[in-house]
Amino acid sequence: MLASINVDTPFILQALFIAIFALAFVQATETGTIRFLRNRARRRKNELPRGPISEASYVDGDVATLAVPDGKRAAREMQLHKDLYFKLQNLEKYPDVLPQSRDLLISLFSEALEGARNKSKSGILSIERYTREGLVNFMQKENYKTTQQWEQYLARRKSGRPKEMFRDREEANWWLKQYVPVKYVDGAWLGHINKIATPFALRRVTKDAWQILSEELGDGDLNKNHVNVYHELVKGIEPGLPEGDAADFVHPRHNLNEPQVWKGAVTQLLISLFPHEFLPEVLGFNMHYEGLTLETMKAAKELQELGYNAYYFLLHISIDNADSGHTAMAMEVVIRYINFIQKTHGIPAAQQTWKRVQIGFLLSEALVTAPVSPSLRKSAIESFPRNMHEAEMIKILKAKAFVAHKIHCSSGMRIGRRTLVDWLEPDAFASKQWQMDFLNDLSNTKLWVCKGESSKSKIIQELSWGGRMFGSFTQTEVEVVKGWIGSLGAPDPRLYWSFVGRREIPSDQVFQDQDIRADYPVISQIPASKPQPMHSQIKPFPTLDSIKATKSIDISKLLPLWFTHPCLLESFICIPAKTTTKTACSIIRFLRAQSGFETEGPGVAGMDEVRRTECIGLVELGLEMIGKSGLPKPESLKDVLDNWPSEFAVKMLHLSMRPIENAVVLLGLANSFVSLHSAMASSPLLSATSQEILGKIACREQDSLGICFEELKKDESKYAEFCTGHILGMEQINGCFS
Repeated sequence: MLASINVDTPFILQALFIAIFALAFVQATETGTIRFLRNRARRRKNELPRGPISEASYVDGDVATLAVPDGKRAAREMQLHKDLYFKLQNLEKYPDVLPQSRDLLISLFSEALEGARNKSKSGILSIERYTREGLVNFMQKENYKTTQQWEQYLARRKSGRPKEMFRDREEANWWLKQYVPVKYVDGAWLGHINKIATPFALRRVTKDAWQILSEELGDGDLNKNHVNVYHELVKGIEPGLPEGDAADFVHPRHNLNEPQVWKGAVTQLLISLFPHEFLPEVLGFNMHYEGLTLETMKAAKELQELGYNAYYFLLHISIDNADSGHTAMAMEVVIRYINFIQKTHGIPAAQQTWKRVQIGFLLSEALVTAPVSPSLRKSAIESFPRNMHEAEMIKILKAKAFVAHKIHCSSGMRIGRRTLVDWLEPDAFASKQWQMDFLNDLSNTKLWVCKGESSKSKIIQELSWGGRMFGSFTQTEVEVVKGWIGSLGAPDPRLYWSFVGRREIPSDQVFQDQDIRADYPVISQIPASKPQPMHSQIKPFPTLDSIKATKSIDISKLLPLWFTHPCLLESFICIPAKTTTKTACSIIRFLRAQSGFETEGPGVAGMDEVRRTECIGLVELGLEMIGKSGLPKPESLKDVLDNWPSEFAVKMLHLSMRPIENAVVLLGLANSFVSLHSAMASSPLLSATSQEILGKIACREQDSLGICFEELKKDESKYAEFCTGHILGMEQINGCFS
């Protein structure tokens, strides 16, 4: 019957493909000799499985579409993300997750890049070569696009269309609760930056980014702390929900079960975890994440309509503005950083840095952090095809099924739940459900599809030269099949390394060769020995007479202590969930003083802080002392400790890496150094202006630590620990003076 049809040669080739495919499939199945490696040799035994980043929530009118991974895989990933969510917020207890975390972060970079390359060229990858003007124009267009979408949304609502985030209060309650894992790590993507081990020349860049983190944490005002604001909102909805860093928070009984929310939350905890290695990526992530979003504006409006206090969302609309807010600050930080790289390392290095900034931006852009309300969620069928790869595969297969179905009447070969001839029935194949089931079953036909590795897949081998199906697909169609197979597995981390032009360094090697004077985080498996508590009656701050800065100073002893001691409290605020106490807020203000930020006011500094021509903190004052002493200028803390070794300085670094375990001792140590600052405010090693600056820093430190001291006095054992840290620090400080 087919012989009577007048067709051309390509049409016949399409028909022959299916027949050859069936024959080759049966032969391969009967022999059972095909073997392939399902996992890459470098994947760790306990590594998190990595699925594709879900497509961004897309709104067409009033219906949201969400691409959801396979149910079982999604549940498995969610549980692993929950586990990592807890451990990353309690890192000093679980340092063994660091190599795994680095591998996962690199995988996420590759995943985001792979997804972006398959989309339009209007995104950030369209800026192939960095220029300030190009970046500014791009960011302005992004902001304009969001405001245009907002206008369209308002027009839809004005015309009588329903809410687009949630239908009623019950659904809004569900949405607000499911969003908690992300909102309880608000600011975490910057949590680990601006450490004392940061090269000194980069501190202006990291300090400007840290100002954004500070504002996320309310600049030390608990009422303005973003995590606390959201906590207050949720408390009226789910009063029994634990703190975000608690082990109980990830327990299934709380029914926090949106996989994409957990993935987004974990990514925010991961991105700044290695700030020295991935600083460009952190800044790129921050630049996108701080942008104004349509989702935030819609949530604010609809929550108000339902009678909620929507201040958390209103806050993010205002504070993230593109003129003086976080959007503007984030872009300026990127510009300042790339300008620094170009000035110090040249144009090629700056362009390579730009690629890394792009990767971070893409990762934030690819994440789906918000839940989609049940009444607005499309079914899996409505969402199919779930990505470009599936759409292109279905287009090809529909055409080939139509022309070759009858060829397989005698074939009994099965692909998953049906025979090949049943799958290829043209009327049935027109159904989306049928198409989705076919791709799912084909993807799990192990002899033919090796997920994520097209070169090892039998179907690609047979479609290539020497294979029995060569010529039945055009080269373009073969590339489509390769792309589809590639999208099924974990992304190849080599994609990230190749794109940014960096040599791949395995995580095992990274964590074997660490130096706590230069790297971060460095958490030894065996904690640094903590001093034994001693009881002593001390005032919270010694009088200035307790240290005579006019005495002869042993600069070789002073400098390592001076440059290292800012580490003491800096890890207290890495995790936003741990900053919602009176003590934590006072520590934020303490750190702001040490870094030279302006005194906190009733508002936010925003771009005013970024525009300041000078931001003088303890590091800058230390460099001035070195200059006045005629000593060579160090470029980093490591240089300082190479030139002037100090066992006690290294011990402070180790103690600081465990801020939970060593909290009270660290506060006591920090208290002792406030007395040093007060004394050095009259030292001839500083100019009159710098003496005044240091005096003000010491006063602000005293105000902040005084609050901590009053809290500690209520607990005798903690007070004893505080005294121990203080006395230990004073012994070292007094040793600098003769």
